[in-house]
Amino acid sequence: MIEEKAVVERVEGDFIWISPVGSASACGSCKSSGSCTSSFLTTVFEDRTSKSIRVKNTINAKINDHVMLGIHPQGLLSGAAFIYLFPIVGLFLFAIVGKLLFGELASIALGVSGLVLGLLLTKLLSSSATMKSKLALVVLSKA
Repeated sequence: MIEEKAVVERVEGDFIWISPVGSASACGSCKSSGSCTSSFLTTVFEDRTSKSIRVKNTINAKINDHVMLGIHPQGLLSGAAFIYLFPIVGLFLFAIVGKLLFGELASIALGVSGLVLGLLLTKLLSSSATMKSKLALVVLSKA
């Protein structure tokens, strides 16, 4: 389980809004920051304008509580493979079929079509409940 500390910013019914505990400055200077999983949650928040996300409150956390969040590494890996592989497989598969059946120009056009189809398929399937549950952050405990 990949774990990260966070602080509860607000409570809304069965959900809490959390933000990572400030460890980004130390991780930014580390040589292993690109491959390390200890700052996973911080990297999730890097490109967001709002630095908090909503998580199901399974431990009855209150405002300003420090909590330990987790995400299963297998779900994270399968989600990443899913997101990257569908478009690439679509690109190569359609390009090969285009080259074998029609020629090089058709290969390029069908390759781009396969890439776009792979991206659309990824977007469609990533919004499914199964994929969302694999990539869901869970509150493990109070920290």
